[in-house]
Amino acid sequence: MNKKQVQTFLRTPVLKDGGCVPRREGLWYALGVAGQNISCGMVGWYYYFCTDVAYYDMRVIAIVLTAARIWDAVNDPLMGVLIDRHRFKNGEKLRPWLRISPIVAGICALLMFIKPSFLENYALLQAAAIAVIYLLYDMSFTVQDISMWGMTAVMSPHSEERGRLAQWGRIGAMVGSWLPGLISVFISIANRIGMSESVLFVILGLVLGLGGMLLSVCSSFAKERVRSLSQKDSVSLKDNLGDLFKNKMVMLILLGSILSGLSLGIPQIYFFKYKVELDLFGMHLDGTTMSFLFGIFSGLPGALSMLIAPRFAKKVGGMKNILILSCVAGIVMRILCFLVGYEGNKIIIVTLLMAIQSIPAGMTGIAMTALFGDSIDYMEWKTGRRAEAITFAAQTFCSKIVGAINTGVSTVLFMLLDYSAQDYDMGLPLSPLFDKWVWPLFILGPIVGSLLNLIPLLFIHYPRQLKEQVEADLQQRRAEAEQTADSEG
Repeated sequence: MNKKQVQTFLRTPVLKDGGCVPRREGLWYALGVAGQNISCGMVGWYYYFCTDVAYYDMRVIAIVLTAARIWDAVNDPLMGVLIDRHRFKNGEKLRPWLRISPIVAGICALLMFIKPSFLENYALLQAAAIAVIYLLYDMSFTVQDISMWGMTAVMSPHSEERGRLAQWGRIGAMVGSWLPGLISVFISIANRIGMSESVLFVILGLVLGLGGMLLSVCSSFAKERVRSLSQKDSVSLKDNLGDLFKNKMVMLILLGSILSGLSLGIPQIYFFKYKVELDLFGMHLDGTTMSFLFGIFSGLPGALSMLIAPRFAKKVGGMKNILILSCVAGIVMRILCFLVGYEGNKIIIVTLLMAIQSIPAGMTGIAMTALFGDSIDYMEWKTGRRAEAITFAAQTFCSKIVGAINTGVSTVLFMLLDYSAQDYDMGLPLSPLFDKWVWPLFILGPIVGSLLNLIPLLFIHYPRQLKEQVEADLQQRRAEAEQTADSEG
């Protein structure tokens, strides 16, 4: 690191609250995260689009999407290493990517929801189209996602402020998820007015998929203030990957995340679409509308809990305990929901129970991001190198592995239950197996993942005393580097 770079990254003005990130900058960052999640939430409907709109062959969906997600997940750590090892001319390594990658990802997000008519009778062409577009989207999204969440570790050198930045980012993510949450309502409206779902999804792909990614460029207005003080920027690829595997805290969190993907659940929309109807206050609510309302009311306490996450973490003994509490609450509340049942007005009680469960669950994203930031500080303290990109790439890797596992498990379950949306739309009844098992799989299946996730979390150990020592030592090192730069000047 040369003298100019040291002065640029270490001489950071201190604000009145002791931090160094202006509120306006945090708002721009959160707005960018919201845009990303609008687009990401839209892409989350791609599986439904494949099964219930495009009517792609179920074997194609099972093989191609699962394989594509696994490959893309494996690719994430490599992308993280490349980002960590590369510096732009201005000395930054994350922020410039936030201006480039969203454009590619947004165009691909739109293309995913356009099905050319000539693909209808050609399974191989279906497979190729799904694989190519999905991989292009996910690779560009990976670069953006790694850089975006890596910014939480470099916008400020203060751990408490990083916690607040993680809070801002996760609140932005939550707000961004609200608009895609309306998709089930849009489907219901489209069916009532006679609009085909294929046309609806093209419009949504344009507005939410592409538009959300363009909005996410706002996150590039945040600044990088922290970088490694080590002179060894050109370390080997082996050392880069080794820094990740030596980071015990991150590895335990990620292991728990991967294990959580082994749940035997199915997506919410499939349960509500076929099993839930409710007459409430003189109104008849169909399944897709109920799915939307369930998402809103069961998630609202979790959304509000994000506002108090840092203070709540202090009350329960740290961010790690938030993750543990979320697993326990999910297990208990889902068992109670199953015992209550869903028929008639009982679905309201289920919604209330899941709302309670959402309180600690709503804080998990903040807790994980804050713990990752702490672990990056710890690894810099031990090795002299910061590895924001590879660390958050590992998180993206795990989320995609979980997505791939969930896709594979859900598709196998649908095949075993003889599920066919096309037959149902033609007026044929649901299979008896699907009708019998859709409720227990939806409500109890995720318990398996929660139990498996809980085990690694219990082994995380990063006491407050060590955290304070690490932060103090790093501040001293940065002050010494600044003094050296002054003397050389």
